[in-house]
Amino acid sequence: MIKAFFLSALLVLGASPLAQAGVFNIPEFVDYQSWAFGLEPEITFDTFEKGGGGFGSNAKFTYGLTPLSNLQVGIGTGAGSKGFRVGGTYSFDFIPDMEGQVGLGVAAQGYYIKLHDSSARTEGLLYPYVHKSFGIRNGMILDPYVAIPFGMAFHAGTYRTVVQGVLGTAIRTNEHVRLHLETGFDIKDYDSSLSFGLSYRN
Repeated sequence: MIKAFFLSALLVLGASPLAQAGVFNIPEFVDYQSWAFGLEPEITFDTFEKGGGGFGSNAKFTYGLTPLSNLQVGIGTGAGSKGFRVGGTYSFDFIPDMEGQVGLGVAAQGYYIKLHDSSARTEGLLYPYVHKSFGIRNGMILDPYVAIPFGMAFHAGTYRTVVQGVLGTAIRTNEHVRLHLETGFDIKDYDSSLSFGLSYRN
């Protein structure tokens, strides 16, 4: 099953035309010294660069660095306004999602993004997020979250502040597999998007 999942991820990633790194599984905290691998296809409706929307995907690997923090690396590919991208995210889950309280955390993310006009953009963002899991029927668990990514985008010797709103949920089908649904909307000089995906954790 694991081999089939990784093979499918590589095939879809290689065939996708557009990439936009979303929140995806950042709120789904990975335990200390454990790992998770995910594939995040996405549709982008509008972009600040006005290069047009499209479809693409990102592959992400997350490792439980400490009992309260995760390290994630991601890579994506595509056409349209954005092409190749690569970066990393460090997340700190300072209030765990437990019975009687919501989970709160913040992530710091940096990405290099190749744009459609052969120029490049570098982003540095903070991702404050809140999430709360609850059970539904047949043993499935929903983990909805809200995040407000904000920060700086550097391009062609200039910079701008960017802000996005994100609503999403993870659906835990069993101990190892998560389904992900997410929508992102532009608040200031960023992209609007709809993403979905699958992640596997050991």
